[in-house]
Amino acid sequence: MNFGKLSKLLLLLLLFAFQFALAQSVNISKVEPPNWWAGMKYNKIQLMVYGENLKGVSAKFNSPLLKILKVNDAESPSYSFIDVEVSPKIKPGEYILQLTKGKEKVEYKYQINKRKNQGCQQGFSPKDVIYMISPDRFADGDKSNNDFPGMNDHYNPSSEMGRHGGDIQGIIDHLDYIKDLGFTSIWINPLVENNTKVSYHGYAVTDLYKIDPRYGTNDLYMKLVDLSHQKGLKVILDHVNNHIGIFHSWIENLPFKSWLNGSVKDHHITRHFNSTIYDIHADVSAKDFNNHGWFVDEMPDLNQQNPFLAKYLIQNTLWWIESSGLDGLREDTYPYSDQKFLSDWAKIILDEYPHFNIVGEVWMGDPAFLAPFQSGSVLHKDFDTHLPVVTDFSLCDAARDVFKDSTTGIRRVYDALSKDYLFQNPYNLLTFMDNHDMKRILNVTKNDYDRFKLALTLLLTTRGIPQVYYGTEIGIVGGNSDGTIRAEFPGGFPNSDHNAFTKQGRTKKENEVYDFTHQLLQIRKQYERAFSEGKLVHFPPLNELYAYMRASEDQKVLVILNNKNEKQSFKISTLEDQLGNAKTIKDLKSGKEISIDPQLQLEVGALEGAIFEIK
Repeated sequence: MNFGKLSKLLLLLLLFAFQFALAQSVNISKVEPPNWWAGMKYNKIQLMVYGENLKGVSAKFNSPLLKILKVNDAESPSYSFIDVEVSPKIKPGEYILQLTKGKEKVEYKYQINKRKNQGCQQGFSPKDVIYMISPDRFADGDKSNNDFPGMNDHYNPSSEMGRHGGDIQGIIDHLDYIKDLGFTSIWINPLVENNTKVSYHGYAVTDLYKIDPRYGTNDLYMKLVDLSHQKGLKVILDHVNNHIGIFHSWIENLPFKSWLNGSVKDHHITRHFNSTIYDIHADVSAKDFNNHGWFVDEMPDLNQQNPFLAKYLIQNTLWWIESSGLDGLREDTYPYSDQKFLSDWAKIILDEYPHFNIVGEVWMGDPAFLAPFQSGSVLHKDFDTHLPVVTDFSLCDAARDVFKDSTTGIRRVYDALSKDYLFQNPYNLLTFMDNHDMKRILNVTKNDYDRFKLALTLLLTTRGIPQVYYGTEIGIVGGNSDGTIRAEFPGGFPNSDHNAFTKQGRTKKENEVYDFTHQLLQIRKQYERAFSEGKLVHFPPLNELYAYMRASEDQKVLVILNNKNEKQSFKISTLEDQLGNAKTIKDLKSGKEISIDPQLQLEVGALEGAIFEIK
């Protein structure tokens, strides 16, 4: 007998047995949410445990104040979902989670934190004006993070679809610029990790709990929110429940087959017929295509009807709010997610944070389709959506049609606003002229600055919560493609040929647009009660002259938009029922004040928006 060969065989068998034992060992690699807080109303959490050989484990904490309610096996042994009740009596600190399977035991340190941001969440309202930022294209404040090891998409500022290096530090560096302009809130496109092939837009998430390292860190994001609050600016998080990126770690190893709608090999692209949600005649398959279809091939569609995923998404949202103290949410692709889930999601958030606010992106131009999404709508009878704010694509579409050229009359805007009776609260709609998905408004007007200014005047004086896309205040035109719509802000990047963040650095035309925007924002601030609380009363347009009033108890403002290439006069007698005992009228741009006379006619220049105080 060859004892040498026998000993080698035994050694190989022992090595195989050792490796097999290791493969069967219980292991924890990550837990989400990564921590929770003492004193949260939402105190029954579900820990998503990542690791190996987790099927069939039992669990316990080293404190009775963290009570294990149930351990739920996933279909994949790489996950376990553990229901935990956090006692109201618990103190902040480190606690030990222990998983046991047979003789195998593994421990994990889990943190319960003190709530440091309790009460910081302010929400947003018609008192606010939102400045929307595409972070990769706003400002590069930290050049050291422009490229990062292990990422699929690299720094490529010469490509319109590549990463240009904008980051959180760049936003921090220009908070004073935003504040001084007159904005009160900032909405930033998603900052979480997008480790995918085209990542600059931020909507293909690969880690829902981690800021993309090319933007900064979680701590830096918390700092951004804190510094914004110190300067009187609110922060709105851009969140996505509907889909993730194709390179998310889940895709290679799903917790459940039902985690996604369809699979990577077997799915259908949505047909974008959002109207099927409330269409009483809609075919079942049409509804299915809208709700279960993938937005694009690179964005797997999440199935919020899976209860574990639903809980994961709710907790993830709460985690970001509580961690940072941010003030509101903009929820992406709202009609494409399960609507009952979204109703529960919004209710839980607003129960925890009563002063918070949420706007849902509903890209539909007809108020009859938009209105049912808003909380309290009489048009939605199955359940309340609990969604306070809806994006007003109706007014946006109307304004872009009117101000693009002279072919569409301003009655199109008047008619859009006349349908406000369909909304539960038309004053709580997000209004805008453009955003990161649409050609910029100055592009729409074909560089006609007068029509552009009319659009901006309407946006900042009519009802609703106005949102302005970054660079609008200096007249960025952009192009037709996504990459050029999300153009670099001049002065935010090393290759910029001038610095539009400063008066000295801006061109003459940029300063003209900046000054116009600043003046509008200052008027809105000075007459905040009229514009945020005041009722909108408008008058049928005559000869392309559209007038409306914003009136609170102590402030009355008249706006007249002249959508004609010639000077026109507006008869003050048109306002007879609204004037009351008013004696004077003041031009808020020129400062000129005159007495009100029944025969008075106000002159409005060609393609001009005039604003007056009536007192």
